[in-house]
This record gives sequence, structure tokens and C-alpha cells, in this order.
Amino acid sequence: MRHFNNPSILEENSQKELTTVPGPLVTKNIIKNSLSNDFEEAKKEWELVTHISSESDEFVENCQLCNHKNYIENWLIQNTNTKALLKVGSDCIRRFIQFAGTANQHDSNTFFAIKEKEIGKELELRTSYKEVIGSPLPTVRAANRFKKLCKELLESRGQIHLLATIDGQYEVIQQLFRVNTPTEKEKKNFEWLMHDPPKLPVQKETKKFRDIKYKEGTTLRRSAKVTRSTLANSKVYQDPSKKYD
Repeated sequence: MRHFNNPSILEENSQKELTTVPGPLVTKNIIKNSLSNDFEEAKKEWELVTHISSESDEFVENCQLCNHKNYIENWLIQNTNTKALLKVGSDCIRRFIQFAGTANQHDSNTFFAIKEKEIGKELELRTSYKEVIGSPLPTVRAANRFKKLCKELLESRGQIHLLATIDGQYEVIQQLFRVNTPTEKEKKNFEWLMHDPPKLPVQKETKKFRDIKYKEGTTLRRSAKVTRSTLANSKVYQDPSKKYD
């Protein structure tokens, strides 16, 4: 696993650095499911498997390391030696898990921060799949964002080459968007969006009216519009002293 040195990610990750000393329950659960009996060594035997949202049937309400309640998500981790699986919270990962192959806890947390961002993009893409690929007329904005996120995610995972072939695109639709049997129209829409966007039928968004914010003391009267006639524009009319000459 490579060393991560992206400055923006390191800075963001440093703000999330957690150094709580593991309690007896955490220590027990790590060692129980690891090959080593030493906590500092056992915490390095784990790797990240996947993300589980609270809406999934596989979601568990309590972290299997610390037993604290999970409200939003689980992260499934697996021991590389014993193959044991645990569903844990993100705070426990940053505190007590150093992923296999990373040099230290900081690198492990940086790796995890990158994976969190990838998962965020993946969830957004799955949510917007029907709106963009399954819709007969998606908006330009939604289509552009979908394309951008999809390419960024595949690039970060080393899978951008899949977009080059029809079979690869079909694999992306099945694995990334979890659509096992996409329609021919969906496959064609995805191909157009990735390679020939002008062919994808889209709708342009109309400009939204801005909300008018009134300050205290502002009246709601419409300002009068002054229309000058030909006579009003004349120099004679504008000079009262010459009005009756």
C-alpha cells in the first residue's frame, strides 16, 4: 500500500486524528480476532472491505469493537490472517486500526480518508443513476456532475480503462451502480454520456428567480418610471425662463 502525501488530504486528516487509549473491550475484541496476542501488532492485521449504510439489512447498531451505537454507517474490516470480519465505526478505525501495509497510524488514517471520499462519490452516483441514466431527459447539470464523479472515481480506483469498451461499461454499470440488468436504453445513455455527450438528450434548466431580501425600513412601493416626451426633451421646455418667449 503506497504512502499518501497529498497536502490537502493530510491537512484534513490531521484534524481528524484521534489518540484515545483503547479500553479493555476494544483490546479484547482486536486480539480475540487477530493472530497476534499483542494489541499493537494485532491492530495492523486488518484491511478495509466495504461500507455498509444504515439502510442496509447488514447494518448493525453497535460497533463490534467498542459496542458504542452506530447511527449512520458501518465499516466492514477483515483480519488478513484469521479472516475474521468486524463491523465498526469510523472513529474506532481512526483510533485503533492501522490498516495492513501502512507505515503508521497517520498513513492509515490518510488512506481511510481517501476511501471515505470515494464512498461518498459512489453513493451519490448510485442515487443519481436513475435521474441521469434511467431518465428520458436529465438536466444538463445532473448529467455533467454524474460524468465528472464517475470518471474521478474510476480513475482513483485504476478502473478508468473499463470505459473504453462496451463490455467494460456494462461491468461499471453492474458493479459501481449495482444495476444487474440495465436496459438497452440505459446502456446507450451511459455510453453517450461518457464518450459522446451531445447525443444524450438533456433538458436545459431555466433560470430561477432570486428571492428578494428586504432590509428593515424598505417600502414595497414600485418606483415610478419617468418617460420623456419630445417636448420634455426640448431645451426650451427644460428652461422655464424661455417657456413663454
